[in-house]
Amino acid sequence: MRRSIELLQARVFVLSRLSSKPGWLGLLFGSFVLGMATSFVFPFMSLWGMQSVGMTSLGFGIFMTITSLSAMVLGTLLARWSDTRAPRRTVLLLGGLGGVLGYTGYAFVTDPVLLTIIGALLLGVASAGFSQLFAHAREELSLPEHGGVDPSVAMSLLRASFSLAWTVGPALGALVLQRFNYRGTFLVAASLFAIFVAVVWRFVPARPPQHSPDAAAGESLGRSLTRPVLLIHFAAFALVFAASALNMMNLPLLMTEELGGSAHHVGLAFAIAPVAEMPLMVWFGRLAARGHQVAVIRFGVLMSVVYFAALALARAPVHVYPLQLLSAASVAVTMSVAIPYFQDLLPGQTGVATSVYSSSYSFGCLLGYFSFGVLLESIGHRGITLLALAFGVLSLAMLVLMRRAPRSVPERSTTGRAELARPLVGSHLQE
Repeated sequence: MRRSIELLQARVFVLSRLSSKPGWLGLLFGSFVLGMATSFVFPFMSLWGMQSVGMTSLGFGIFMTITSLSAMVLGTLLARWSDTRAPRRTVLLLGGLGGVLGYTGYAFVTDPVLLTIIGALLLGVASAGFSQLFAHAREELSLPEHGGVDPSVAMSLLRASFSLAWTVGPALGALVLQRFNYRGTFLVAASLFAIFVAVVWRFVPARPPQHSPDAAAGESLGRSLTRPVLLIHFAAFALVFAASALNMMNLPLLMTEELGGSAHHVGLAFAIAPVAEMPLMVWFGRLAARGHQVAVIRFGVLMSVVYFAALALARAPVHVYPLQLLSAASVAVTMSVAIPYFQDLLPGQTGVATSVYSSSYSFGCLLGYFSFGVLLESIGHRGITLLALAFGVLSLAMLVLMRRAPRSVPERSTTGRAELARPLVGSHLQE
């Protein structure tokens, strides 16, 4: 009871500190808007590509693979640019405009080749919005006026606002889809990105990078990205996200073609998990800040394994609904607690570090999309679920075997003097 009271007091303290800053309220709203935009689109992408555009399962897999790969490359390059040269505000505005133009293109274009170009270029730029929003938020926490606010809890709150959108977004998306078809759905997503642009314009200041170009470039981008500990965690999280991507595309088809459900059941299933994700994100974030980072991450991946094992046994839409709570626990960890952890792996390169985390998601999606397109016809929907289970098991094994904590490296200050970066989360990783 005493610990629960302490956790509640800590959350209230963080909320009170952040709510007094208009900029932070704007960031929370911006995260919510991004969540709404993605929740309107992602649950129905496979239905749109295969049933509306007329792609084959292989063609859709190739389409999603190309767009995901482009998002990784463009997101990382834009992140490096924001770390060394451009204000994050500029990158966030570019990302928002990319979303406006990209989803407007999806609304009116039906040719698969043109759609691939639009997705690879415009939505590839838009993909930088999520990671750079969190990079900007982390740098805001380093300012003196935010002293005493634990970054793990604050970042969890920011991520929870993203999940809040998913509590209503899929259901609203299903209603828009039923009434206005896919064109209406994509136009709503484009409008939400326009709102995001307005939020960034109003609440994100045009500050230069916190680190000078020489400081951030003290270690080459290639060397930063090839640190063994970073690669291992990148691979482990990519496998979890691959399993999630497989489920994102497979679950709508599984529910409508094998479990006797409809688009309404799909929207409801995707809306359940975010309800539980929000409090879980804050709770897990607090546990991570108290020194349980590794245990929390392993638990989150374990919940993913249990989820897919149980989903393979589902026989009706009603069986899927309670399982979404297991998915919520996994998402609360892999999509929230992991963000500040990855940021601490590359001190002085917050944008690149957040982009690496985001790229693990994109690469996982790439693997999931390609596997879905190639294997669906041969192994079926339940076979796809078992493949997701295998990815989760492999990821968990990698994280269990990864016992030593990553260590911070010397970071050059803007004055050129080497300083030892103080890890905010990484210091708790060794068990």
